[in-house]
Amino acid sequence: MCHVHGVFSLCSVLRGASLILLGTFFSVRAQAQQTPAGQSTPTIITCVSKQGERQVCKANTTAGVVLVRSSGDSECLLGKNWGYDDAGVWVSNGCGGEFGVGKQEAPSGAPNTPTSQPTGFVGLFEPYGSLRTHLAAYNDDLEVQDNATRVGINFETRGKVKVVAGTEWGVNLVQSETQFNLSAVGSTDFGVARTETNPVFLARLGFVGADFGPLGRVVIGKQYGPQYDIASYTTDRFNVFGGQGTASYVAGTDGGTTGTGRADRVVHYRNTALKIIDFALQGQFRATGNDSTTDGVGGSLQFKLLPGLKAGGTYTRTNWSPTQRTLIRGLGGDADYMALGTRLDWRILELGFVYSHQHNGDLVRIPVSVPGGPESTTPVAFDSNGVEVYARAGVKKFGLIGGFISQDPDVKDPLLNPDFRTRYLILGVEWFFAKTAKLYSESKIDIDSVGPLGEEGFSVFTIGFRYDFSWRISHQ
Repeated sequence: MCHVHGVFSLCSVLRGASLILLGTFFSVRAQAQQTPAGQSTPTIITCVSKQGERQVCKANTTAGVVLVRSSGDSECLLGKNWGYDDAGVWVSNGCGGEFGVGKQEAPSGAPNTPTSQPTGFVGLFEPYGSLRTHLAAYNDDLEVQDNATRVGINFETRGKVKVVAGTEWGVNLVQSETQFNLSAVGSTDFGVARTETNPVFLARLGFVGADFGPLGRVVIGKQYGPQYDIASYTTDRFNVFGGQGTASYVAGTDGGTTGTGRADRVVHYRNTALKIIDFALQGQFRATGNDSTTDGVGGSLQFKLLPGLKAGGTYTRTNWSPTQRTLIRGLGGDADYMALGTRLDWRILELGFVYSHQHNGDLVRIPVSVPGGPESTTPVAFDSNGVEVYARAGVKKFGLIGGFISQDPDVKDPLLNPDFRTRYLILGVEWFFAKTAKLYSESKIDIDSVGPLGEEGFSVFTIGFRYDFSWRISHQ
């Protein structure tokens, strides 16, 4: 569990919302200006898919594509369940809508000769966000909590070589002592105690790079790592809980230093081969003074076995600095993270399974006291195996969610209880009363969890609200 301090300022909300709305207004206003002479307005096509299937609608995409209106069963997210290539516009897993396809208009006197510069939509600017909060009941108490609220912006140009960039901030909507969503954790160094209060805004992602089409994409910054490619089969698919079984958000961090979750200071290369193999390579450069140019490497490999079915594996190696090796008890060497998983999205059913193993890659902080001195904590490292299962059945606006989480540490240090482990079930229900807004109830049902000091695990019941939004704005 993660402790969060700080009060979300209403003025900060209003200022942030005003900036987003002003940016949206001016971008839309600029797009609404009269089309210059010699250019044509975009053609609108309709493309729809069902859950578990992928559809390709033929179109001329040389000048770019923009989503005009979403009308499918699932929210359309660029790069996730819709996109385009030389063949046309593709949609999958319930995404459907109307798409604006820019044209290339021939110059006067040469109707069959394309212009040298494409017209229509040549870029995409996408502000987005997810507002989440709930009431949690645990340990005979009630608490209103934020649930990993975030806002962000994605940017992408058009053409054979595209500039891609994005940034995302976590937002503390309310003040609470506890948060159960591991995705809400902020960035901190591995083994370093958090002494400052969390700010209202917390950097989650920030990257810039280039997409070279069939040659792949290279991006630099803070972004989800290859380990998360497989962990995401289950992690963050629940409304509140999960994540402990995939070795992604480790040591009370967002996985930035370890390069497993929202990997920090990394260079990524991603590509797709034969339309069924997705692979990623990662190099991490933290300048930690460990006599190694690269402070971590990683990669993932995923196979699309059938429509809606894929499987994959990942490995990440993280090098620790001499200071971390000295300060963290039981840290025997550099860290290794691996995971294997599979995911199925078929009609009304969604399933995910992940098995993970980490070596020298996680820790807990144990309270210690010195006679005559102040109380403090010491970090203790451990190895562990993890299992995470996700299941969802959805019919129209309703969904039933189930899951199982297990983390079994290999306890060697005498400061840790020999029965230290995490095991619980997840049961939940959700109702989409609007296309991108839902009410949910999700419970963590403890089985036989034991804390690092021998404390008993506990169950949690939540009921909450979530609203996702985005504005896709095309620009010249």
